[in-house]
Amino acid sequence: MPQKPPLAEPVPLAKSERQSSGELYETFLNWSGRQDHQSHRRLHKWHHYFDVYERHLARFRGTECRLLEFGVMDGGSLMMWSEYLGPQARIVGVDIDHRTKQFDKLLPNITVVVGDQSSQRVLDGLIADHGPFDIVIDDGGHTARQQISTFNGIYASVTERGVFICEDTHTSYWPEYQDAGPGTTMIEHAKKMIDQMHTVYCPEAQVARFRTPMAARPGDLLTTRFAATTFSVQFYDSMIVFEKRPRAEPFTEFR
Repeated sequence: MPQKPPLAEPVPLAKSERQSSGELYETFLNWSGRQDHQSHRRLHKWHHYFDVYERHLARFRGTECRLLEFGVMDGGSLMMWSEYLGPQARIVGVDIDHRTKQFDKLLPNITVVVGDQSSQRVLDGLIADHGPFDIVIDDGGHTARQQISTFNGIYASVTERGVFICEDTHTSYWPEYQDAGPGTTMIEHAKKMIDQMHTVYCPEAQVARFRTPMAARPGDLLTTRFAATTFSVQFYDSMIVFEKRPRAEPFTEFR
């Protein structure tokens, strides 16, 4: 019988309750034990998300950034972002549940909007009234249609060095969340976005252009708006992070 490749060999996962590090994770771990008047705003997050947050969001701390989060629940997450990023940050939460409106102005820099994340009209209103956003976190309904519609509808308006985080992408593997058609999930959608990032290298003969100094290159090299503005697409356990940064034509040389 042929042996399984080493990377496909079954191995046990560790039973570790502590799965991240850093100040934000400590805030989460101590949340329920806080004695201030805000402590009853429940906070629900997966433990392994916090290292990802620290990696991608630490640079926004202490700045006048704008964060948009889909999924308000009990308001605790909005408070956590306000505490982590600082009072200069503007925090906007969106939820389809009208009861979440009670958390509007929970802190001076928090705004709550009631609306459907899969509605382009709602997304356009968020951009017009509260954007542009440096950070967008999709922790909303988690269906394929919601995740894809939210990404497609708002990503272009994220600031040029901003971040879009789609959480709970394990739902891409749960049939009850696959409401966007056969084989259409946020995971698969992100894979197609990676293909877009590399279309400039096709056909292979075009690589000769990238060895030519910029001033000597004829015409313009066209690509999609997504490819022209995206620096990286990073996959984590149950999370996809899109980092924006203006791209230039590739250039390779010996020195």
